This record gives sequence, structure tokens and C-alpha cells, in this order.
Amino acid sequence: MILTLEKLFNSPLIIKAVIDRVMQTTLDTIVWKRYLDFEETKSRLFKTYLGTVTGVVMGSVIDKNSNKPIRERKTLGSGTGEVADLGNSFQMDNQRLSIVQQLIDKYNQAGAGQPAVLTEIINYLADDIRQCTLAPHKRMDYVVGQLISTGVGEVKLDDNKEGITLMKMELPVMKFDPTTAEKPNFIAYLQKIVEETRAKVGTFALMEMTRSTFNKRIVASDEFKNTYKMVLGNAQIGVAGGIITEAMANQLLTGIGLPPLRIVEDYVVKEDDTSTNIFADERIALLPTTKIGKMMWHQPYELTDRIPDRTYTVLEGGHFITTKRTEEGRFVEYGCEWIPNITAPQRMAIINTSKMG
Repeated sequence: MILTLEKLFNSPLIIKAVIDRVMQTTLDTIVWKRYLDFEETKSRLFKTYLGTVTGVVMGSVIDKNSNKPIRERKTLGSGTGEVADLGNSFQMDNQRLSIVQQLIDKYNQAGAGQPAVLTEIINYLADDIRQCTLAPHKRMDYVVGQLISTGVGEVKLDDNKEGITLMKMELPVMKFDPTTAEKPNFIAYLQKIVEETRAKVGTFALMEMTRSTFNKRIVASDEFKNTYKMVLGNAQIGVAGGIITEAMANQLLTGIGLPPLRIVEDYVVKEDDTSTNIFADERIALLPTTKIGKMMWHQPYELTDRIPDRTYTVLEGGHFITTKRTEEGRFVEYGCEWIPNITAPQRMAIINTSKMG
């Protein structure tokens, strides 16, 4: 087979092989899958137990040449959810395309060595396809992390000076706001919350927070320092935050009736190339179960009425990847329609520790 750029980017088998390589070698963790599983909805609208769902269309269009639409804001009534549109278009620069062409020329001249050269091509393209494979997952990682840690998931159009909200979701979770009065005995305060809410929502399966919150609010508390000490020879010393591990803390916390602790250290890269933790600082989330809902997905209309002369590769959740060639260059695009649906938010609790001083 004589390979060309057009044949390469329009081959579903080759693009699928690149995607498989991305998923095999990536260091990125898809965090939202800790909490949710995919569930298809045949309609863009679905019943939900969310308290408020406002403005559902989310588009993060990075390249100015993209023709992915950014639609106007909508508002939906309580009890109804709608999937969000996610889509980006990434332009491949001419330097990378030139290298791909060199690899194609090498492939066409390789004879029996073509499979090895094709592997080189797949490995080289993995970084370009990686963005389209993982970008919607990273967006949902951030939204789900914010929902769990603050009760609010929001996406704004960062490059719009008015800061137009493209998606906003608010959960009817239980909220607690301890003050400086609770600081000396904060662990006892956590025990009190767990005990007082047990009759209403049952037991909590998990307690989550950032490393910073863990060190500042748990390890630095007088109760923890007085209880958790390390013996070195004949000397007994206090243990600093950097030494205490999640497992060590859980020995104490679960022993006094608190749910198991999980420290969240999962970061995503924002549009301005800065990294941020998906979980808010100064927040502690109490979850009733490890799985708290579904990632609702709907098949995008583009998969039903496909654009001519394009090849589509479809992944789980109706997530498609396609390529196109225009006068502006060659692009790799993705699209999908997802939204997290937390099934029992009223059984979740969020503790805001920012007022404790």
C-alpha cells in the first residue's frame, strides 16, 4: 500500500491504533471515573436529582481557526438535566506535518519493514491525538472535583471579558462552616458531624481533602499532634505534616469512627497553561459511597449526520475524533456530549474550613 497524508489521517484503523497507544502509555489518570460510570441517555434532556442545573453548553475552543460552535446560554428548571457539548479543534503545525511526511516516505520505501515504520508513525502521532483523546475527560475531572469539593461545578469562557458562564451546576449538599471555636478540637468536630448526620443519611464511605487541607486542619490540630507521636529511642516526638502519610492518618481516624481519608492530588492544565487541583483547598467532602452517580452521555448529532469526506473514530461515551484539511491547515477534532449526574447529593456533606483561621 502506498501511504499518503490523506490516507493516513482518513484511516480509522491507524487513528484507532494511535488512540490505543495513547491510552496504553499515558500518565494521565481519568479521575472522574473514580466516582461515576457512563450511562447513555437517548434524549439530551434527562431526569436528575440535581438541585439546579443552569446553562449547559460547554465548548472550549482553543484554536482560533476552529469552527466548533459556542452556543448561547440556556437555563433549565430544577429536576431536569441536559448533556453539555464538548469540542475542540487542534491544529497540527507544518513542522510536525513535515516530519510525518518524512515518515510516510520512509514507510513507502521500507518494503518488508513497513510494519516497523508504521509503528514509528503511530508513536509520533500519539501526542497530537492525546489532546483529543483526553481533553473532555480532563474537563469532566475538573467539573466533578469542584462539584464534590464545593457543591458547584462551573465553566466560564475564560477569554471573554464578561466571563460568560457556559455551564453551572449546583448540588443540594449538606454544608458546614466551622469557625475558630472549632479549631482546637477539629477532629472532635468531625466526629460530631458524622454522628449527627448518621440518622439522616447513614454512614459516610469516604472523606476527601487536598494535601494542604490535610496538613493544616488534620495533622496540625492539637488532638492529632497529642495522639499521634513517634518514638525514637527513648524520646517521644511529635510528627510533622510532611511525615504523616494517608495510611498513617487513617489508622487513627478510622479507629475513632471517622470515614477513611483520601487525599486528592489530581491536577488539570487550564487554557492559560497553569495547573490547578481539581479539588478546592479548605474543603472536606464526606461521600456516602465511592460511586456517587453517572456520567450521562448522548450520541452527538454529527455521528448521525456525518460530514462528507471525513473519517470518524468513536470511543466510549459517544466521544468521536476526526480530522480535516482546510485552507488554514490540518486539524484534529473531537466532540462529545457529557454531563455528570450526582444521584444522591443530599447525602453528601461539604465542610468549609476557610473561616477557622
